[in-house]
Amino acid sequence: MDQDVCLFSRARMELTGIEEVESFSETEITLVSSLGRISVLGADLKIGNFSAERGTLSLTGRVDGFSYWEERETEGRRGIFAKLFR
Repeated sequence: MDQDVCLFSRARMELTGIEEVESFSETEITLVSSLGRISVLGADLKIGNFSAERGTLSLTGRVDGFSYWEERETEGRRGIFAKLFR
């Protein structure tokens, strides 16, 4: 699935390829997209419309920045059973 981000005057954002809203507050929204997780930072952030079926999301507020990221499992964070049974 493609993933697009459109930002309009730092006040409105429309995204496609969104699979899930992982967490949200007025200052940060974390999304799961087809290309990884997206973190949107700002102020007065509000989710306008979200459709998991279509993979679309719109939000309003002051957008200060956004970034893609993925959790990487490190050796130190793995549990004891994962280390035993590798």
